[in-house]
Amino acid sequence: MERESIARAERRRQALEALEFERARAAALRERLESIVVELDGPTIDAVVFAELRPEDVEIVRAALQGDEEAEPVEALDFDVELEDPQAEQAAWLEEEIVRLEQEITASGSRQQAFERYLDALGRAQADSPPPP
Repeated sequence: MERESIARAERRRQALEALEFERARAAALRERLESIVVELDGPTIDAVVFAELRPEDVEIVRAALQGDEEAEPVEALDFDVELEDPQAEQAAWLEEEIVRLEQEITASGSRQQAFERYLDALGRAQADSPPPP
């Protein structure tokens, strides 16, 4: 048994596993980000589009996209003002969560690139190593 080939194979497996985890994590972060953006900005978009539709179409689409509740657009927030409105506080928290998720997605992308570079270097190092005696 060649110890170096065993170690390389195991490191490759570990790095691939970590890379796949990071890819899945980034996908989950993007999904969460998208759901928050839709929660914040979807009602505003709906209001504009609904203005162009027939009322019966609006009811069908609203039921499918918004469920039972009628969402209202979230107004732009002035973060210098003390928040006393629970809806405004929720919107502010969601805005902060968007920033956090964007940072996490960026960091995840950097980790994915690091694993990819490691795997590339591992493959090159294996190709460059002399055959066992």
